[in-house]
Amino acid sequence: MIFKRIIHSIIQSTFLSTLLFVSLLCAAIILSIFPISSSAAYNPNTPLDRTKLTPDQRKFLNAYEAIKANDRPLIAVYKKELQNYILYPYLSYLDFRYHFKSTPESQIAQFIRSYPDHTLTPFLIKHYLEYLGSTHQSRRYLKYFNIRKQSSTELQCYYFDARIRLGQTDAILDKGAQFWESQESLPRACRLLNKTLHSKKRITGSMVWQRIELNMRKGHLKQAKRLSRELSPQGRKTLNFWVKTYRKPQLINRKMPSYVPAVIRKPIFKQGVRRISYSNPKLALSTLKLRADQYGLNHLEKQKLSRQISLRFAYKYLPEAQDYLKNLDQAVQSEKVMNWRLQLAIRESNWVNYLDLYDLLPNDMQQQNRWLYWKARSYEALNEFKQAKPIYQNLAKERNFYGFMSADKLHQPYQFNPAPDKSFNMDKLIKKYPQLSAIKELIAIHWSLSLRRAWYHLLKRIEPDDIEAVANYMSEGQQHHLAIQTIAKAKMWDDLDLRFPTPYKKPVLNAAKKHTIDPAWVYGVMRRESAFSPTISSHAGAVGLMQILPNTARYIGRKLGFKRKQYTQLTNAESNIQLGSAYLNYLDDKYDGNRILATAAYNAGPDRVDTWIPKNSKMSADQWIDTIPFTETRDYVKAVMEYTTIFKSVLSKHYDRLENFMKPIGGDTKVVASK
Repeated sequence: MIFKRIIHSIIQSTFLSTLLFVSLLCAAIILSIFPISSSAAYNPNTPLDRTKLTPDQRKFLNAYEAIKANDRPLIAVYKKELQNYILYPYLSYLDFRYHFKSTPESQIAQFIRSYPDHTLTPFLIKHYLEYLGSTHQSRRYLKYFNIRKQSSTELQCYYFDARIRLGQTDAILDKGAQFWESQESLPRACRLLNKTLHSKKRITGSMVWQRIELNMRKGHLKQAKRLSRELSPQGRKTLNFWVKTYRKPQLINRKMPSYVPAVIRKPIFKQGVRRISYSNPKLALSTLKLRADQYGLNHLEKQKLSRQISLRFAYKYLPEAQDYLKNLDQAVQSEKVMNWRLQLAIRESNWVNYLDLYDLLPNDMQQQNRWLYWKARSYEALNEFKQAKPIYQNLAKERNFYGFMSADKLHQPYQFNPAPDKSFNMDKLIKKYPQLSAIKELIAIHWSLSLRRAWYHLLKRIEPDDIEAVANYMSEGQQHHLAIQTIAKAKMWDDLDLRFPTPYKKPVLNAAKKHTIDPAWVYGVMRRESAFSPTISSHAGAVGLMQILPNTARYIGRKLGFKRKQYTQLTNAESNIQLGSAYLNYLDDKYDGNRILATAAYNAGPDRVDTWIPKNSKMSADQWIDTIPFTETRDYVKAVMEYTTIFKSVLSKHYDRLENFMKPIGGDTKVVASK
């Protein structure tokens, strides 16, 4: 591909010499072997058809190739031809990024002066500072460091490096020591600061232990052990005991060795109690009572640990949980504690207790749909439907999970309440926000990362009255995930066309038909998982429209005989939809058509969901949903059921009532063993 681009650019520039052709060809070979990554590069999994681009768009991409090859004559030609093009600043930015070493400072300064509010300016300053810091151009570094506040740890390190190299050590040593103490780890850029603090004997034992504690809190054991080099032999012995206790927290139930200093015993003990509570809250509670005074915990510290242990009782729905949460001191009561007390009452069908707890809620919590719905459910369960009915009637006016559930209770139609269609003067909008023209060009050339940055930059500056129009602009450009986020900023929940589009319609319908599932369900999952962003990935490694984990894709793909290409290219929209739909079908079969359980398993995994199903009793589906231990999964299931209902209406002009999927859960709930 890169050879075609270069040859194409050469044909366009007929005056280029044979020597230039050779230099470009050599550069292409080098780049193909040692590719240079670019934050602006478009997604290679969505092929770009250059024949559909405008001449300026093609020239821009050719100029980008010339910049990567550092072909100065060709770069100059393209810059001259594109100087009035809306994406021209990107050429300068990329040219600087690739070639800071040969770029005069005056050009960097000129860019910052010319484009003070441009999307790219903070990124240019950041990368220029990285270059100046790594090459120890200290005076220049300090000049640009002060233009904008920098939060990067590496750039902070280079700041101290520059001050020290300029002989300003004494002036910044106190701040440098505070910075050193506050960091879990330090990058290579902080080597000079680290060396200087040691040579000036500014590193104390308490500073080292402060950093060790920061790392131990987050389970960064290797980094904590690296810091032990700063400790005495007894200090290293103490840290080894802490690491051992971290790995086997039940050891805190014994008396700690005498060599562990009192000041270190407390954090070891507190962390150990917290870690035991995850698996064995009863042991954690008895350990806290036995040794809290021995390790010097004050009353508030004891109560905070008691709260955490009590919440673990609640998470496991152990019978003691309600009393433990109730008996906590007022000082450590919190919204989370009250939420769990309400959930426990729902789980236990203790409707009188629920109503008593509801009365204790602050007014803002009492008005939340969730707690209002369960207030009505409590009255209904206590045969007081007259008191439940007006609550259901108010909730049934809304387009959400609790609104639909309330409408089912009253046997009323669902209220979708779409906002009336609006028209917008896009020419006027673009004139007001020229950034939209740049966004349009970035969409056309598939530079997705640059597009997101430009959109985010615009969103922070847009006037509230224009947000809906901008969302429509993004939707027309098929950037539905950005349109959804834009409309959410304005809380315009009734604009259903923007919030619930149906892109990828043919692949969705084909996949749903092939795997015998409802396409509205596919859309409901896709909307919740990615908001229709095909290249998005999560911190857990899930990828694409339906957020498939690679291992899940491999398992389902092989199970159903997919080609390897289908289950490895997860940013390919059609493959992702096929795999996600196949996995939904697999879960639907596993749970004998129970969409609630299948949806929960799509989010949390079937192994977890299996443990959440009551074994010796049955529970109504709404009770089960609203007492799922994971907040994320609890919200996920409600959202997917709500979205699926809306998409069903969009696709079919009718909808399925939620009550059709609310089968009781537990007891004889059929679960097919995984194969």
